[in-house]
Amino acid sequence: MLAIPDFGWEYQLLTFSAIAVVSITLFRRYQRANPVVTDQPALNRRGEQYIGRTFTLTEPLVNNIGVIRVDDSTWRINGDDLPAGSTIKVVGAKGVILQVEAVKKQA
Repeated sequence: MLAIPDFGWEYQLLTFSAIAVVSITLFRRYQRANPVVTDQPALNRRGEQYIGRTFTLTEPLVNNIGVIRVDDSTWRINGDDLPAGSTIKVVGAKGVILQVEAVKKQA
């Protein structure tokens, strides 16, 4: 308003919108070229934090669906049918469902 006192509100709104779109486009381009590096890449993806861990089933896996207790929470699991007491390993996470497979016992 100091530079152009007779600048109507319509033009102010259009100018703001154009500057906002350009700013967002430039920031996204900058962010793609310079990604944030972190020491905890799976911080907000809890399911991925469990990949590689092993657990013992307290309930059987039936029809490829089951439930396990991990730390202080309960997770749905997906894998081959297994009886209770089997040892499983988390091999992936698809949303809030952990993908598991049986751990082969070594002789």
